[in-house]
Amino acid sequence: MNIIKYVKSKILAKSFDNKLSKVLKDVYSKESNELVTHNNGDLVRGKHAWGEVNHDFVPGIYLRQMILYEGSTIISGVHKRDHVWFLLEGHITIVSDGVNEDYEAPYVGFSNAGTQRVIRANEYSIFQNVFKNPLDNKNLDYVEKYNYALTKEEYNQYIKNK
Repeated sequence: MNIIKYVKSKILAKSFDNKLSKVLKDVYSKESNELVTHNNGDLVRGKHAWGEVNHDFVPGIYLRQMILYEGSTIISGVHKRDHVWFLLEGHITIVSDGVNEDYEAPYVGFSNAGTQRVIRANEYSIFQNVFKNPLDNKNLDYVEKYNYALTKEEYNQYIKNK
């Protein structure tokens, strides 16, 4: 990558992070409702008007499945570790670091540590994350904290302390 493209991508990513942070702060200041679910900044679990989140465990692996209804939009946590994800059904648009990309099922993708995304379901979609769970811990608070930071600031502190 040449230096101009590299600098431009860093500026675009920083701008995206700042905008996303402002959106999240605004959302958290309001009550959850049928259209917006935020769990006061913690990861959202269970069934909602926009879809549902399911969890499964196999030795060494934590599986987080999101069923997204058409037109729904979610904002992920910040991924602490590289992992694989699958679009099992549907069509989604992902915005990450200010770049929009469309995906249609079936699709296999890879997420790098530090990634935070906005995902829009263009139709009913099933999105599956596959995360490490080296201690085979089945406590959702533990495995989510192991794999996600809730803000870029929390992620940066995690990297600094690593």
